[in-house]
Amino acid sequence: MKELIHFKKQRELGDILSDTFKFLRLEYKPLFKALMRNAAIPFIILIAISAYFNTLISDFSELTSGNFDVSVMLLSILGMFIALLFYYAILYGTILNYIKLYIKNDGNVNPDVLNTNVRNSLGNLTGLSFLSAMLLMAGFVLCILPGVYISVPLSLTFAILVFNDKSAVDAISDSFRLVKGEWWMTFATILVMGLLLYVANIVFSVPVIIYSLVKTFTSADQISQGDMSSMIDWVYITLNAISTAIQYILAGVYAIAIAFIYFNLNEKINQTGTFETIDSIGSDL
Repeated sequence: MKELIHFKKQRELGDILSDTFKFLRLEYKPLFKALMRNAAIPFIILIAISAYFNTLISDFSELTSGNFDVSVMLLSILGMFIALLFYYAILYGTILNYIKLYIKNDGNVNPDVLNTNVRNSLGNLTGLSFLSAMLLMAGFVLCILPGVYISVPLSLTFAILVFNDKSAVDAISDSFRLVKGEWWMTFATILVMGLLLYVANIVFSVPVIIYSLVKTFTSADQISQGDMSSMIDWVYITLNAISTAIQYILAGVYAIAIAFIYFNLNEKINQTGTFETIDSIGSDL
């Protein structure tokens, strides 16, 4: 019998973290296939733009020269921004809709139904991704603390949109009500998960760091003369692209954690899972 994870219940911080990785361990194969079907093309586009952008900003000699085309930099930044928003929209849409079907069908997820659900919610998810980014930028521009404060409820908006079939605006509004009185606990959970993923990203960045150090020593003469182009070659670009790709893949783990955080808060407020359990017991009698 397939081992199932019950999402609709209250959890402590440690339980959220452990169940996140447990769900990933149990469902990584079908979940990965779903992501390949839905997010492969946006992922490849994002990696390509990221590789180009990193190459562009790594060429210090070009940046400091008078021949540098600022419009190219601005277009690459805009491309990165659009590709990133769309990728995260489809990444979260796929994972959260997968979990939604997993809950509804006792662990059975129909890939065709999942693809349909992702396509139907993609417009709202993309709009939500854009609105959340704008609010976060506004919060951090005004002051760091407002940016940190609103980042906590905004992190739950994708889950609210998918699980409750809300619009982007309603999801943002509901997210602030959901974390009311639970901001610090939610912040702590998000912080710990973020730190774990940050450490993982550093580990996968080690090859890039080592190669950069080796190139620094072997190209010391050119670097001392201000020529940084010797640092950038196909090996560096490839290693950096792989490291970036892994970083974007690991973001899926964070999306799973967000689902557990959402259901934990929703259960504390609405006790949806508790009432459903009581109803199922009553129907069996």
